[in-house]
Amino acid sequence: MTRKKNVDYFDVLITSMSYSYQAALKLEELLNDYTDVTAKAQAIHDLEHAADNECHLLIDALHVAFITPIDREDLYGMIRSIDDITDLIEDASNRFDMFSIAEVRPAAKKMSALIVRATGILKEALCEFKSFKKSKNLHSLITEVNSIEEEGDRVYRQVIKNLFTTNEDTLDIIKWKDIYDDMEDVLDACEDVANIIEGVLLKNN
Repeated sequence: MTRKKNVDYFDVLITSMSYSYQAALKLEELLNDYTDVTAKAQAIHDLEHAADNECHLLIDALHVAFITPIDREDLYGMIRSIDDITDLIEDASNRFDMFSIAEVRPAAKKMSALIVRATGILKEALCEFKSFKKSKNLHSLITEVNSIEEEGDRVYRQVIKNLFTTNEDTLDIIKWKDIYDDMEDVLDACEDVANIIEGVLLKNN
C-alpha cells in the first residue's frame, strides 16, 4: 500500500489564508463595483469551497499525526479561525444578494477595506510563521492585525448606533445589522488567528 504523502501544515495554513485574502478582495470588488451581485457572490462561494478542502486536509492529517511541528490544538484553532474568516466573508456577500440590497453604504466599503488589509497582513504573517523561530517581523504583523480589528470595532459601534438612532426603515435595520455583524465577525476571526500565532511565539520563546 502506498504511504500517504506527509502534509506540510504551514503550507496548508498559507494556502487557506490565501483563499481568505482572495475572498476579501472579491468582496471589496463587489462593493465597489456593485453589479452582477449574484455572480460575484458565487465566485466568493467557490473560494470558500476550495478553502474548506484545505481545512479538511489539515484536520485529517492531524487525526493521524504522531508528531506535529507546533501544538495540535494551535494548528486546529488556527485552521478553524481561518475557515471562519472565509465563511463569514461568504455570508456577507450572500446577504447583499439575498437581501436584494439596492445600494452599498460607505461604512460597508470601509469595513471591507479593513478586511482586505487584515487578511493581507495575515497572509504575510503565515508565510513568516513557517520559520517563526527566526522571524523578526511576526510581532509587528500581529500588532497591525490587532490595530485593524480595533479600528473595525470603532466603525462597527458607530454604524450600529446610527442604525438605531436615525429614522431607518425597520427592514433596512435588520438587513444592514446582519451585514455589519458578519463583517465585524470577520475582523474578530482575523484577530483570533493573530492571537494564536502570538501564543505559539510565547510558548516557543
